[in-house]
Amino acid sequence: MKKKRVLILMGLSFILPGGVPLMAQDSSASLNADDGSLTPQDVQKKSFVWCSAENGERQEFYISDVKIMPAANTMMVNSLGGHFAQTMNARFGLHLAMNAQHCHMFQNSAAAQNARSGAIAAVRKKSLTVRNAGIF
Repeated sequence: MKKKRVLILMGLSFILPGGVPLMAQDSSASLNADDGSLTPQDVQKKSFVWCSAENGERQEFYISDVKIMPAANTMMVNSLGGHFAQTMNARFGLHLAMNAQHCHMFQNSAAAQNARSGAIAAVRKKSLTVRNAGIF
């Protein structure tokens, strides 16, 4: 039964983007017998991500709120950056590069919020208008 649950979780990691990645599974991974959930040792830390882009022609700076990403890695963050660029291009008529690094990943919420606040302060010094990116 235990092996069956682990195999199902491993299979879901390929299908679902928020699934438990294979890297989180190791030989010491164990499931709780009573509820089938992963133990704290099996859960990978969450990452905190925010995305931004600057448009010098319009004197605007687009920035998202901090998103919590379970088990985020560089590939997921780059993919999120492409989605951010695509959304900003469609919503505001921009021409952002889809493969540029628009998103920034942090290990904790405080670091993400501090970096986001610092970016906004630096942009305001340049007299750019800060616009919320909304849902993307």
